[in-house]
Amino acid sequence: MKKGKTIVIGILVFLVTSVFYREYTLKNNEAKNKEIIENKELVKVENTVETETVAMEKTEAVEMIKEKTVPNKDETAKVTEKKVEESPSTEESALEDLELENKIAKEWEDQEGQELADLENNIDLEEKVVLENMEYVIKKGDTISDLSKEYKIRTDYIYANNIDKNLRVLQIGKKINIPTEPGIFYSVKKGDTFEGLSKRFEVDIKTIKDDNEIDRLLVGAKIFLREPKVSRYLSSFKQEYVKKTNLGTFSNPLMAMSLTSSFGSRKHPVLKKVLNHAGVDLRAKTGTKVVSAREGVVSFAGRASGYGKLIIIKHSDGYETRYAHLSQIDVKKGQKVSQNQHIALSGATGRVSGPHLHFEIRKNGKIENPLTYLKF
Repeated sequence: MKKGKTIVIGILVFLVTSVFYREYTLKNNEAKNKEIIENKELVKVENTVETETVAMEKTEAVEMIKEKTVPNKDETAKVTEKKVEESPSTEESALEDLELENKIAKEWEDQEGQELADLENNIDLEEKVVLENMEYVIKKGDTISDLSKEYKIRTDYIYANNIDKNLRVLQIGKKINIPTEPGIFYSVKKGDTFEGLSKRFEVDIKTIKDDNEIDRLLVGAKIFLREPKVSRYLSSFKQEYVKKTNLGTFSNPLMAMSLTSSFGSRKHPVLKKVLNHAGVDLRAKTGTKVVSAREGVVSFAGRASGYGKLIIIKHSDGYETRYAHLSQIDVKKGQKVSQNQHIALSGATGRVSGPHLHFEIRKNGKIENPLTYLKF
């Protein structure tokens, strides 16, 4: 019985102890949780205070900057008075600046002007370098007058630069010379002097020397004469050339000369083949008067195959002329004829595509180019 009581008492003590321990533990946990919450709230408060402090410091800094930047009315007035007192010296400074700007502008203009002058001098030097008697190939429809306008070179200068060629008729494919500057290229001859050339062509001696960069003349050398007088030069050379080649001793077989087919290779208008054309074809309606190009004796007058009605006249120095495709022959074989004497009427006989005059010049049986001899 005593043992049973002891057990009951032990159980009661255990239960009471457990209850007290549980309450103590709960209270202790509540205290810890409260402490944690209070600590969190304290941290929040501290952060808020710190943020507000930074903001206040920034605001104070901005206000201080404004105070430094924006002067008060008294300070503004003082500054204005100071500027008014200093205004005379400011105006003087502005005048000095203006004078300096004008001086610099003038220096720039002077420098620019010098550069332009140097550029013009360089251009002049370049022009002298390209001074030449350029080669030009005659095209269909070309005339000396048109070439003169295109290259801005006078016609007499073109003639003078081609004095050994007959430019009265321009044969397609023929090469001629056109100077790049107004003037002529002259071959120095034995006995020529600067003084003589200057007087003959009316060109200043200094200009001759400067254009050619020479101090003495070499026989056979080509020199350029700028804007010379060439009328007497052309006349004298023409007489010399006629004497050598018989140029000018033949007159035109027609009163009005118009070339329709030139000398040399061509596509035959009837046969449609490329053949050598032994003469020139001149535009002439049927019945146009034909005259002798030079005095001589008629060696043939009649029909001759593709020539149709043909006249052949023998001249001195081994020359002969032929007049073909005639509609009417008005001379006889063995008849003497004078230069420019009427001999026939043009037509369209023989192998032709239309009326015209076929004209030939031969020397010792060799075919010559009539364009070298005729006057157009």
